[in-house]
Amino acid sequence: MSRELAVFGFVVLGLGWATQACGRPVGDVAPNSPQAQATNVRRTAVAAVQGIIANHPTSTPVPAATATASPSCQNAIWWTEARSHVGESRTIQGIVVATRPAPDGLAMLEIGEPYPDPTGLFAMVPPSAATGLTGKTVCLPGRISMAEGRPTVQVRNASAIVVLD
Repeated sequence: MSRELAVFGFVVLGLGWATQACGRPVGDVAPNSPQAQATNVRRTAVAAVQGIIANHPTSTPVPAATATASPSCQNAIWWTEARSHVGESRTIQGIVVATRPAPDGLAMLEIGEPYPDPTGLFAMVPPSAATGLTGKTVCLPGRISMAEGRPTVQVRNASAIVVLD
């Protein structure tokens, strides 16, 4: 019983405070006085909170789009675009983030994001072409396919790989 009485007391005190804080200014208050301005600020804040509670949030402004630079290689696409060009023969530009051995004596270049991130790109290249490419920006010509949920390109000729830096 005493807990219920304590809760009731807190509710009554809270309602009394809310009424004083958000209610009409007491007495004769000039419209431009600090008391009137403070009341308007409180009312505006209460209205904003009520809007949020009612699930009517204010919209967040959308930032302006930034221009993406074109790839340096002629007729190339960025590695991030490869997923939308599956089945096409294209030149892909991107940064080699890792290299590792692949089946059939090939080497695998991981472009953009390392495995297991599905947004990256695999490039199967001759093992001699993979040495020293980690951290370099390359352009790889080939047909884009999907393997292990990632876009993949196979480069058969090591001389077709262009190292930009």
